[in-house]
Amino acid sequence: MSRTRLDRGALTTPAVCDDPRSGFVLALVVLLLFGIGVAAAAGYQIVFSEALLSVHAKETQTALSIARAGLRSYVGKQIGVHQDTVTYSIEGGDAVVTARLVVRDDYESLYLLSSEGVYTDPTFTGSAARRTVYQYALKREVALDHFAALTQVSGDLTVNSGVTVTGNTSAGVCTQSPVNIIGAVLGSGALFASGSLNGNPNSLVLGSMAAAMDSLGLAWDVLSDPDFPVDYEDTWPSCSLPADSFTVTRFNGGASPPAGVCGRGVLIVTGHLYPGDGFTWDGVVLAGHIEPTLNDYTINGLLVVGLDGNSNATTLNSGIVIQYDHCNAFWAGKRLSHFKPVGGTWWEEM
Repeated sequence: MSRTRLDRGALTTPAVCDDPRSGFVLALVVLLLFGIGVAAAAGYQIVFSEALLSVHAKETQTALSIARAGLRSYVGKQIGVHQDTVTYSIEGGDAVVTARLVVRDDYESLYLLSSEGVYTDPTFTGSAARRTVYQYALKREVALDHFAALTQVSGDLTVNSGVTVTGNTSAGVCTQSPVNIIGAVLGSGALFASGSLNGNPNSLVLGSMAAAMDSLGLAWDVLSDPDFPVDYEDTWPSCSLPADSFTVTRFNGGASPPAGVCGRGVLIVTGHLYPGDGFTWDGVVLAGHIEPTLNDYTINGLLVVGLDGNSNATTLNSGIVIQYDHCNAFWAGKRLSHFKPVGGTWWEEM
């Protein structure tokens, strides 16, 4: 078999020709990749901007919520001598509340309250969102109006022989001018008096519990609420307190104060009050009902009973003294001073 012999020289390398289209394709690919990159970056910026706007809107709304909550907290918590500026931590932000005096009075003052809510979303960096709200509020400087030495809100009142109930003010030194007030006021109920009942006038029957409560200006639903802050809850004040210290003491239910109690300030008893023999209280006593007793006790200030609305009769027996003392009643009432928002005066600073 014959073999064909190939000559190495006959094998030649094909010629390579430059194709002008290859550079164009490469440039086009690079251009397309660049365009895709630009589009992606632009899309990211749009999405990021929208996210920032969404976060900022949420921050702003949260700041407004914080501002409003701060205003409510201030009104609810600033009892007695208030702080001019308070910061509350709310919803992960801060509410800075400030009270500015507009008009001052011994019994009721007008304030402008402002609350600035400040909030920053922890997942984003940037300046904090801020919203500020305002509202006018009246500050009730005393717990109740000095209307009578003894007010029987509901139920009959019996003042037996040997009892002294007087609205003629006792001697006392304080900045408020002393005045004589009514001896005893009744809402719904009848008066039976054979003891000493004095005042200007001696007594007055209003005809309804609502009328009696209106005359007092007393927020009993607030004061009797367990959430209302007091100095002493279901226990008696310390006898080591200064002589000019007026505290707020509340018993949620009944109470039987003994003679040794160092009573000064406001005493709130939501149920039945049964004073012990020799018990004395300087200030304001507010009770759901006061039990009839043969014990001798003295209240130098103001007494309001029948607040439970059950129309239970009150009977005062010989040896009991209810003496109006405008100084004790005033300074005790100051411990319950509180803010009341003026309706229709809320607004927001954008």
